[in-house]
Parts: sequence; structure tokens; C-alpha cells
Amino acid sequence: MMTKWSRLRLVAAFKTWAGIALVLSLITIAGRLIDDASTTRLITDFMILCVMVIALQIFVGNSGIVSFGHVAFFGIGAYAAALLTISPKIKAISLPALPLAIQQIQLGLTPAVLAGAVLAAAVALFTGLALARMTENAMAMATLALLVMMHSIFANWESVTRGTIGVYGIPRSITPVNALLWSLAAAGLALLFRASPAGLFLQATRDDPLATGCFGISVVKVRLTGWIVSALLMGAGGALWSQNNLAFGPSQFYYVETFALLSMLVIGGLGSVTGAVVGVGVVTLVGELLRKLENGFSIGSLITVPELPGLVQLMIALLIMVVLVLRPQGLMGYKELASIIKFKGRKKSGRHQS
Repeated sequence: MMTKWSRLRLVAAFKTWAGIALVLSLITIAGRLIDDASTTRLITDFMILCVMVIALQIFVGNSGIVSFGHVAFFGIGAYAAALLTISPKIKAISLPALPLAIQQIQLGLTPAVLAGAVLAAAVALFTGLALARMTENAMAMATLALLVMMHSIFANWESVTRGTIGVYGIPRSITPVNALLWSLAAAGLALLFRASPAGLFLQATRDDPLATGCFGISVVKVRLTGWIVSALLMGAGGALWSQNNLAFGPSQFYYVETFALLSMLVIGGLGSVTGAVVGVGVVTLVGELLRKLENGFSIGSLITVPELPGLVQLMIALLIMVVLVLRPQGLMGYKELASIIKFKGRKKSGRHQS
């Protein structure tokens, strides 16, 4: 049983991270050159979504267990960061029942994001002790119960979350550059986990949990580890998201967001970090192109198409169906960027020799 780190896997992980870093950096640079408010917001949202979908991939992709509950960690991170960054004056008015220590504190972006991540990981540890002992299907359904439970807490804990009214007054401290840095950190963590012995053991449970247990690997332990690491990163993503929004409520942490994040991962490829980034890019691009058509459009001077509400969701659902039919493992499957580049390089070399 392998318990040591593999140098080859670490090198491949670094190459993939470098490739992802190059692509995301070029996107950010292009956005800064355009210097348009809507483009800046789009790129920032894209980078934050990368963090959250990569977080989801850490558990779902490596364990093979679909999680419907990760948006709960998204909400935990968002509320934690919001409460720690809203000015004390606003909190005194909108949340007078908050503990005095939280009312008077106001942190910057980095400590607030770290706090949101740690709180999400703590909740993941508490829930994961039970969930990791379940069978695959039972665990998937239990994650849905976790989502419903946390949504109920967000909607009814009025002294902390203001219930369905939601929180406001959050300072917008996110820029495309620091969003880029967090997305690169997320990709690095995910690739490092995938290459680690714990990541390999979790992938083994995905392929054959019974055989994995027979080799002396604790299935419960490795699933719990992946669950906590994934929740940690999802909490960070939620914290970043909250700092990019002036206000939000519990309705933003439920089924719609769950479907959105899972759709990106399924389209890009469950089994790779590169696939998570590709999935975010594809869905973001499709959404932006179709969102303009949702408001109606004209073809020449004769044909006028009225508003088409729900067009974006409909087309993304159709895209998922097409991908699942043509490429059941997603666009990237289990391939990372480094393996694709290596494969192409060998192919060219073979042609040259012949």
C-alpha cells in the first residue's frame, strides 16, 4: 500500500497548475485591458465560481459520490465572512442581537475568507463523522438533507442571518486580481490533494470501496478527509462570493445554486480539476451569450422574438444531456492539462520518428 508521495504525480500536478494559472491569468489580463465594468464583474464572478466548482470536484470527483449539500458550506462561508466584514455601525442597526464581540469586529478580506473556510470545515467535520459511514447512495441523499437543514437555519436564525430578509452593507473588496489569486490557490490545493496518498486512497474507494477496505485503507477516514478539504475550500469560495455582493439572503443557498455548480462540474468533467475550470468557462460563456437573448431580440425588421424567460437554464440542461450522451465523463473526463500536453507531445514525436 502506497503511503508516500509520488514525485511523478507531484510534477504532473504542478504542470497542470502552471497551465491553469497561465490561462486564468491571460483571462484576467484581457479583462483589465478591456476595462469595462460588466467585463470586470464577469471575470471576478468566473474566478469565484472556479473556486467553488473546484471545491466540489475535490470530493465528488475523487470519491465518486454526488454531493447535493456543498452549497450549505457555500452559505456558511458567505454568512461568516459577511458578519465579519460589515461595519459595526450597520450591524448595530440591522443585527442588534449579535454577540457583542462579533458586532464590534470588522476584518479585512483575507482573515474573513479564512474564517469562513475554517467554520465550513468545522461543520463538515461534525456532519462528516456520520455521513462518511454511510453507503454511497445513502450518503448522497444525506447531503441533500444537509442542504435543506442548513437552508432552514439560514432562513430562520434571524438574530444572526436576519432570516429571509438577508444581510446587507457588505463591503465589496474583491477585484479580478485577488479573485484570480484565490482561484489559483484553490486549483493548487485540489491538484495537491489529488496527487496525495489521501487523494489516491479516495479515488480507490470510488473505483472499488470493498477492495480498498480489504487492503487496509479506512474508507470512512479517507472520505471524511476529502469531505473536510472540499468543505474548507467551498467555505472560502462562499466567503469570496459574499465580498463581491452588497447583500444576499438564504434563497441564494438552495437548489438553484446546487444545480448550477453541479452542472458546471458535470459538463467539464467530474474527474479532473482542469474539467472543473473548463466547465465553469463553458457554462459562463453560454450563460452570457443566451442572457441577452432572454430579453427578446429581432431578426431583421420583420421577425421579433419576445422575451424567453428561463432560456439560459433550459439550454444548460440541454447541454448537460448532450454531454452525458456523447461524453458521459464530461468534456475532460479524468484527464488533467499536463496529461493532454504530454500525450500530444508524444504523438508529434512519434510522427517525426516515422
